[in-house]
Amino acid sequence: RANLISPEAARQRHLGNDPHPEQYDPDAWTDESAFLCRPGQDRIQEDLFYDYRTNVAAYPTWQAYLREQQPPLLVPRGKYDPSFTVEGALAHRQDVKGAEIHVLEAGHFAMDTKSDEVSALALKFLDRIAAGIEGRAGRAGLERARHANAWRAFCLQAP
Repeated sequence: RANLISPEAARQRHLGNDPHPEQYDPDAWTDESAFLCRPGQDRIQEDLFYDYRTNVAAYPTWQAYLREQQPPLLVPRGKYDPSFTVEGALAHRQDVKGAEIHVLEAGHFAMDTKSDEVSALALKFLDRIAAGIEGRAGRAGLERARHANAWRAFCLQAP
């Protein structure tokens, strides 16, 4: 439990194996660490970590959904993330034919060092989704386009 919420564990979550730690703002993990040290957070984080096993058990269900529905899929992945590997990202192509996989020179939280790049990818992706959905007939297509455009607006406002 102590290792899960330790300052070093928070730092490691952000940096991963990135050979350029100087690119990171230390506030990212010091703020996270301060939050995790609040009373009761140790138990909450332990419960979440333990519950992750149900996430892994659900992978076949998610993969079946992806194969059957073929939703638009954008996967930005940090090259130096030890938890979510590049190989794992590339595996999405087996389930979703048009999956967009982008491997960034980043750690686990790619937004820590590549926020402009991730935002640009997200905006282009959302533009394509909105354009494709608006071209479809029907109310459901227009509703999906409205949601995609709302996400686009959110990305434009994000720091």
